[in-house]
Amino acid sequence: MAAATYAACRMSGMPRDLREFERAYPIVKRKTIAQGYRLLVKNLNLKIPVVDPALYIRKIASRVKLDERTVQEALNLLNKAAERGATVGKDPVGIAAAALYMACQETMQNITQKDIARAAGVTEVTVRNRFKGLKEILESAPPAA
Repeated sequence: MAAATYAACRMSGMPRDLREFERAYPIVKRKTIAQGYRLLVKNLNLKIPVVDPALYIRKIASRVKLDERTVQEALNLLNKAAERGATVGKDPVGIAAAALYMACQETMQNITQKDIARAAGVTEVTVRNRFKGLKEILESAPPAA
């Protein structure tokens, strides 16, 4: 049931993190939900849209009380990164957290990777690695038009 609900959320464009489902269905582990989800997708030939990391920006930002200017900067950074293909195949929550952390640095918000990671439900290592990847892509030459 948890896996089916998770799939329905993804298909309707309202993705939720597996940790949220683990909390909502305490007798089922996140790994089991993920396995059930993969079975549903495979056996029912479901077409699940790729989750846009921008959907997580406001959620994370509200948890750490960031201002709108920082949110807009993070969304701008995400758009630039997406244009260059830097978000493909990456966990959308981790990418969103890294974009927010980068935006905090650019808008002089005093927040740590640890705070962003905790608010996003990812590890500091994830934020750090995604941040490095985003920074490299965004500081490289712009794509040819």
